[in-house]
Amino acid sequence: MAQRQRRAKKKNTSRSLLWVSHLLTFVMGALTGIMIAQVGFGGQQTASSTASVFSQPSNDQASIIQQLESHIAHAPDDVDARIRLGNAYYDTGNFQSAIIHYAQALELRPDNPDVIVDMGIAYRRIQRSDVAVENFQKALDINPRHVNARYNLGLVLKLDMKDIPRAIAAWDTLLLFYPNYPAAASVQAQLLQMRTGQNQ
Repeated sequence: MAQRQRRAKKKNTSRSLLWVSHLLTFVMGALTGIMIAQVGFGGQQTASSTASVFSQPSNDQASIIQQLESHIAHAPDDVDARIRLGNAYYDTGNFQSAIIHYAQALELRPDNPDVIVDMGIAYRRIQRSDVAVENFQKALDINPRHVNARYNLGLVLKLDMKDIPRAIAAWDTLLLFYPNYPAAASVQAQLLQMRTGQNQ
């Protein structure tokens, strides 16, 4: 009886640790996005690097959105303005509008992997992990070394789609390209956990 209780307690502790591990991975991904934007891995600052807080639009955010909407009405081919507008909508939690503006930017400049990744992240936010994965794959077709695409692909495959072999492959490749990746230790820990779980 005591042994059965110890096993149940150990199982509950393992589940709690697994949940905490997933949460830490997500937080590390957001923080890594910020660091990558600052050190220049991803080029422009993307929605993935500003995904930390989205709530009700502040007056500044509402003003920025209004100004960008007005500008785009007069300059519909301004790709950078469309990207900034998509990012602004993403930052306020309006993921559907972000997707619309990312898609319009991609109509004008289809081979921009940063925007494709941002759109994938927005799709994940509206529970469309399948479309998110398609976007990350498309970005990797354009740039196989795109760090945010590779990281987010592994994350969505692991957490949302439970496709552990593909998640492992995505993150193994990430660490192969970027052994000094800012969240390398966290990614390595997750890889070990996935491999251990896969072999049980």
